[in-house]
Amino acid sequence: MVGTLTPLWAQNLFGSAFLDGADNWKIFTRIALPLCRPAVVVTLLFEFQAAWTDLMRPLIYLRDSATFTVPRGLKALLDQFGFGGEWHWEIVMTASVITTIPMIILFFLGQKHFVRGIATTGSKG
Repeated sequence: MVGTLTPLWAQNLFGSAFLDGADNWKIFTRIALPLCRPAVVVTLLFEFQAAWTDLMRPLIYLRDSATFTVPRGLKALLDQFGFGGEWHWEIVMTASVITTIPMIILFFLGQKHFVRGIATTGSKG
């Protein structure tokens, strides 16, 4: 049921739950998932941030301006207002600040789990 690389405390938790009559799904949802929730939230935040700021893939396959992602739209905005000798930095910087707002909101929503994951890293028992 539990691998040999699983820590002893986890083997005790999973074994106790199994002896109490819990099946594998209940052991996963009631014990394993709450224990790894901070790591899952941090991973989701990092993956969302990587997808949110990805420019190369949309730069390759998106041509219609109606389907641009946020970084691809910023690139198009920079191309439109950044050439011809007259730079409009206020437009580009305003768009850049607006695109960072969702990431800031997600960080504050996930900050509790992020800090909990860091705080429980060194604890025993």
